[in-house]
This record gives sequence, structure tokens and C-alpha cells, in this order.
Amino acid sequence: MRTRRNEVSYYTEIQQFIEVQLKSNFRARHRRELEVFWGIGELKTNLQSIITANPDKCACASTFAQRVPPLNLDIFALITNGIKFELLILEVKLMNSAGLKEWSQLVGYCLVSGAKYGLLVNIDNGASPRLARILSTEDHLSHIKTIVNNANQEHCLGFMQWDGLTQNFEYSNLGVIRSLSELSNQLAAEFLE
Repeated sequence: MRTRRNEVSYYTEIQQFIEVQLKSNFRARHRRELEVFWGIGELKTNLQSIITANPDKCACASTFAQRVPPLNLDIFALITNGIKFELLILEVKLMNSAGLKEWSQLVGYCLVSGAKYGLLVNIDNGASPRLARILSTEDHLSHIKTIVNNANQEHCLGFMQWDGLTQNFEYSNLGVIRSLSELSNQLAAEFLE
């Protein structure tokens, strides 16, 4: 008899898979290393703890960590080369089909935190037909552009399905981030600027 897992029990394998893919893709293209630091739960406190534990690699995110509001997230990654950083937010769900409510939650977290990248991940299941239809036809809902304090901000979001058996992603082609390779390419462009 197979024991039913909760979504939190998948966090580590999802984090490890994403980190390996991001680092491998970045290294192959740019021959340099990126560091990926993971946090679970409250963003502000966990970011500050990561920076305190790794000041030489994460000090570039100090100002951001001071101003970001406290948000309870499933998972986030601070991705940095020691000079610049980007924040990736992952909302992980374990449900029959993730819908507009779950997508809205991810969008809200990215807008409030200022995170440029976000992924909605449903374990062993895909998106609801309604969400799939919306994300297939409404590009502006996964590539959001805002102006905050007279500065342009961009938010790039995607939907992916995690296969708990094979411990691998199944890409849905929903959202502007359609694969981890695409996410790696977008991040690479950020760090080359």
C-alpha cells in the first residue's frame, strides 16, 4: 500500500531538480557559476537569514530583503552571481487540477514581492481546462509589466507539472516560462547585462 504524501514532502526533490538544471544550463552557456539559495515559508526573515549566512555571495540582495514585505511562500530561490540576484517563487500544489485561484496567488506573490520569476507547480496533475485556456490565449497574464516608483518591472510566470514517480517535470507550455531551459536562458540574460 502506497502512503499518500503531502505537497511539502515534494519540496526537496523539486528544489534539487531545478537547481541542477539551472546551474548546468547556465554553466554550459556562460562558463560561470550561479549560486542558488533556497527558502521555505516566510520570505523576509528567510532571505535575511540566507544573506547573513552567506554575506560574500548574497549581500547584493540586502536592500531588497530589507524592503520586501513578509510573505508566506511555499518555496523561493535566491539566484545570484554575487553581484546581481533574481528571485524565483514556486507555488507548489497537490490537487486534481490547479486553477485560476492558484495562478492568482502566484501572481500576487510576485507583484507584492517584486520577484521577476514565478512557477506554479502541480504535482502529478495539470492545470484546470479554464486556466489552460486562459494561459494559452492571454499572454499578458504570464508576462506582466508594471511600473513601481517610476521604474518598469517585469514578471515572467509559468505552469509546470511535477511527476512524483519519475521525479521530473512535465512541461505544459502554459505561461511565458515553458521549461527550465527557457527559465535558464532568461536568467542568463539577466546576469549578462
